[in-house]
Amino acid sequence: MKLALTFLLFIIGAGVFAQDRVALHGKIVSRSKDLQGIYVSNINTGDALMTEQGGYFKIKAQENDTLMFSGPLFIGYRYVLDDIDFKRDIVLIPLEPNDLNRQLNEIVITHISSASLGLVPEYSRRYTPAERRLYTATSSPGGAGIAIPVDAIVNWISGRTAMLKKALKYEKQEMRKEKFLNIMDEYVLIKDYSIPKEYVVGFAYFVSDDDIMSGYLTSSATERDKISSRTGVLALEFLDLLGDKLREDSKKNTLTIE
Repeated sequence: MKLALTFLLFIIGAGVFAQDRVALHGKIVSRSKDLQGIYVSNINTGDALMTEQGGYFKIKAQENDTLMFSGPLFIGYRYVLDDIDFKRDIVLIPLEPNDLNRQLNEIVITHISSASLGLVPEYSRRYTPAERRLYTATSSPGGAGIAIPVDAIVNWISGRTAMLKKALKYEKQEMRKEKFLNIMDEYVLIKDYSIPKEYVVGFAYFVSDDDIMSGYLTSSATERDKISSRTGVLALEFLDLLGDKLREDSKKNTLTIE
């Protein structure tokens, strides 16, 4: 009897939990055009899916849920949902292309050795693993020749350094986006620059990627007049791009209906 009651309470609780979550519509935005098949998961529920053509997806979620985005062509990204996201028709998720993956796919390595990498002469003495460890432990910079740090070699081969540089670049873009939204808040962008409410964050990412605006946003002195003026120029460009997208979506919907 107790077991049956516990099971019933679990089912009821699960039903209530599921009811709290609603379908969230989202879209991946990126410099890459290949936006289909990106892995999207809700870490809080375990639900997962792949994006459709154009980077669109729909997943059940609620406020404070964490969505994870990953794929071989992109740097992994986690996004925590807030109440504003559920007021938008569609949530735009920016992903940074993983250029390192593309570069590695173009490289064919037949054999790796210290000689092939140009680190030692081709016919120099080969050390055993124990000898190498001893040499590394006892060698010091400033001896005969040039000492090459082991970590630098490992990082070069694994691509870790390149990935860290990408992560740093994305972090800086995120900081520029947040600074822009602090200076030009949502109300101003909607009222004065005609940016649709659901595309405000997407526009902020668009702005933060502009070279001229990046200079203004990373400057120690906040130049509001210059930022405001450049925002007007970028708003026109963004609205043109948005208009093209909406017209394309409208054509697709018309073809679907027919």
